Amino acid sequence: MDSAAPRPSGYDITAETTGLDLVPRRGGGKPSKLVLRLALAVTEAHEWFGIGGVSGRLRRPRRLSRNTKITLRLANSGGPGYLQSGDHCRRRIVRKMMREFRKEEEFRGLSAADWDEAVPRDLEARIAERASAMPVGDGACKCKVSVHVRVGFVYREATALLRACIDAGDLASRSASGDDGAAAPPCSICFEEMARDAEATACLPGCAHGFHGRCIGKWFEKASTCPVCRRDKLQYLPPDYRAVHDIMRSDPEGSC
Repeated sequence: MDSAAPRPSGYDITAETTGLDLVPRRGGGKPSKLVLRLALAVTEAHEWFGIGGVSGRLRRPRRLSRNTKITLRLANSGGPGYLQSGDHCRRRIVRKMMREFRKEEEFRGLSAADWDEAVPRDLEARIAERASAMPVGDGACKCKVSVHVRVGFVYREATALLRACIDAGDLASRSASGDDGAAAPPCSICFEEMARDAEATACLPGCAHGFHGRCIGKWFEKASTCPVCRRDKLQYLPPDYRAVHDIMRSDPEGSC
């Protein structure tokens, strides 16, 4: 299955803080800083959603762990309760997580925005709150944080088919969008007027019937045919998705 595995059409990322402990670093002369030690546990899952409501796992879940160290400088006058900013703290954590997990090939496609989702929403606020309760001294302290992240690689056949049809029908979309001054035809699903924005419309290859992208996208979740002429568009599904289509529909669990 790995040799034919398609690229994900999206990601489902959730994160939670499972542990947080902050203590002063004893000893004089230590600089004003926060040493943040992250214990990261990541569950990687690959979920497949096929046309017609069939779903399953593309691969069995995998668990990874990382221990990494981040040093954050504190404002000289504020002690441990005054980090440079919560945003600064969060950005440093995100960058460190990106460097660590991009060593794994599976995670190289995730963007900085994706990794921001992998940091619990309130983590920097909780760190600052704990730090503000520390006695004011030379400002040095250390913090151990445990975070569990679930990264779900999502494979949606409907999304992949829609993108492929838009790409294959690009010329037809422009010619049918009313660029010659004529009114654009209505969407054949909702019967509302279609905008001239090519990104919001889809003209299917092989038949040139036009739809709102959101309308035909929802339709493709149920069937791979054109709603008007019933011609099957499964041939436009990307090759990597077609390679697993029949296997997943016949035995989703056995394909892991």
